[in-house]
Amino acid sequence: MNVFPDGIILKKIYGGKIVMRKKFFKLICTLLAVLMILSFAAGCTTQPQSNTTTATNSNGTTQESSTNVKAEPVKFSIMLRAGPDFTTENNPWIDQINEKANAEITWIAVPTENIWDKRNVTMASNNYPEVIIIDTTQSCITDNLYDQMVKNKIILPLNDYLKNCENIMKYTHEVAWDAIRHKDGNIYMVPRCTIIREDFMGIRKDWREKLNMPVPQTIDDWRALYKAFATGDPDENGKDDTYGVSDANEIMSYSGTINLDYFARAWHADKQWYDNGNGEVFYGVFAKDGRFKYALEFYRQLNEDKSLDPDLMTNKGNNSKFEKFYKGVVGSARYFAGNLDRDLNTLRSLQPQATVELVEFPTAPESAQYQNEKIVLTNAGIYNGWALTNKAKGKEQAILNVFDWMLSDEGWEILEYGAIGVHHVKEGDKIVKLEPEYTNFSKWIGHCMLFRRPNDESFWLKNTVPDIYDYQKEWLAKSVQYIKDNTIQKGLLGIYSSKELEFYKKDIFTKKFVEICAEIIYGEKPLDAWDEFIEQVYAEGWEVVSREYNEFYK
Repeated sequence: MNVFPDGIILKKIYGGKIVMRKKFFKLICTLLAVLMILSFAAGCTTQPQSNTTTATNSNGTTQESSTNVKAEPVKFSIMLRAGPDFTTENNPWIDQINEKANAEITWIAVPTENIWDKRNVTMASNNYPEVIIIDTTQSCITDNLYDQMVKNKIILPLNDYLKNCENIMKYTHEVAWDAIRHKDGNIYMVPRCTIIREDFMGIRKDWREKLNMPVPQTIDDWRALYKAFATGDPDENGKDDTYGVSDANEIMSYSGTINLDYFARAWHADKQWYDNGNGEVFYGVFAKDGRFKYALEFYRQLNEDKSLDPDLMTNKGNNSKFEKFYKGVVGSARYFAGNLDRDLNTLRSLQPQATVELVEFPTAPESAQYQNEKIVLTNAGIYNGWALTNKAKGKEQAILNVFDWMLSDEGWEILEYGAIGVHHVKEGDKIVKLEPEYTNFSKWIGHCMLFRRPNDESFWLKNTVPDIYDYQKEWLAKSVQYIKDNTIQKGLLGIYSSKELEFYKKDIFTKKFVEICAEIIYGEKPLDAWDEFIEQVYAEGWEVVSREYNEFYK
């Protein structure tokens, strides 16, 4: 994890690759039959198998072998998270990866909801695999064992091996390396990079049109729309049992996609760092002028209108919110455009006539006051990553060879579309999906895919619901362009202050923050109670956090 201001200066990972042209290699072999080019054999750009006279073992050594004899496959185990549909038994996808990458991988698949507890227990047992999953946000490493594993040399530095991995370097955001570099200067994980984008609000278009409501633009428009969802019987069951929006009981302290955060953007009061136009930065939620209270007031108005999900404080996590959306209890959920057709497909399995549309951030009466402010991007596009444990000592390059192959053209086709001849076939440049095997494969591949080519739009545009393909493609482009147009993309990328991390462990954030939000939303405390809370926030450490960020930013 990058921590400042303790003298840490971020450096870009030093790239490079060793390339030997084929003709030159043949010439050297002819003139000097006994010469063996070990450095070439070790590079990730070399295929992990050989059918020439000189074969390269997956552990980086060379040996004499007869024509068409494969090198010994690299054997390693990996702990990853997986959905309930994933199985390692009789899985042609796994078999094909092993065959093509010349590997024997043991897949230790753990249910998504239990992954971190299970992994931590495994690490404590000393019977852990060669490769483990590392927990991150999109901006930095947040794994609670990470620093301890580095200190105790449980995970291995990878700098000397990564510089040879052409595909890993090509498909990893430059800022991701800065975000995960340890304070000792080393890289201890290979980040799984995802697209750097913004998420918008998705609403039930069929409900909106049925109730004759316009696409909302202002905060007042949203209140009117949600009130119509709650009182207009959009599901036509004769009951007032639908609502505009829901959230989880973690509200703003939750690290997932927060609906309240979407509306707070209208006042630049969301969980983002902003440049105020004068080269100073502030955190939107904790802005000293107390502007986040306007977002709380909006939710309080929704509660008064009975258009806010009454189960808000008993909902836990993102899944609870989306379940309400899928079941037609609420009419909106914050969305990433890349998941739109997948989630619409789930929604239509319960409500066949449902349609969804995405809506950009709302404006508020105070919006003009904030026109000179701009988001300082801290999103490095990391979606977990992979560390090699000390059980992999001596096999570092060989394992990274396999990972590098996964991001090659051949490997990526299998990772994205499944086993060739089972889940898909290729006809010229066109991928033809084989049903029903491809659909079954697509149910679990999202979590199990070890890597991503982050900006490959075909990865997101699955065309599960063909009638919205063009619409989804348009909004996918918007979600990426929004970041480019509305953010300053330098300065704080992948950075967390050590004082900020300490603050997030305090009761004022873990308990009091959620409590004051709920008390204002439900009318138990007046709106100006937020101003009093902000004073406490700065007194209990945020003043130092803000000062550190500004010193670093300058």
